[in-house]
Amino acid sequence: MGELEQLLRKLFLSGLGVFALTQEKIEELVEELAKKGEISWGEKEDFLGEIIKRGKEEKAEVERKIGDKVEEMLSRVNIASKDDIERLEKKIDELGKKRKT
Repeated sequence: MGELEQLLRKLFLSGLGVFALTQEKIEELVEELAKKGEISWGEKEDFLGEIIKRGKEEKAEVERKIGDKVEEMLSRVNIASKDDIERLEKKIDELGKKRKT
């Protein structure tokens, strides 16, 4: 197994940093592996697809975790959420309508 393939497999298996690689760079690396004969041309598309899929999954998971952490931090500092503001706007509208009648 070549050095480049080992690197890709480590990234794929560990999931670390896969989402940081661009799809174009991944395609270049996999193309190079196929040219060197370290993976077959038939495996190339499957391997590329697996890496890209895993990268997208990792990215989505990181984004979700960041979103969760931001929400947690905002709730700690007692800042109104978008839902809180929308709820208050609705209540203000209702009170305004009651006052007019």
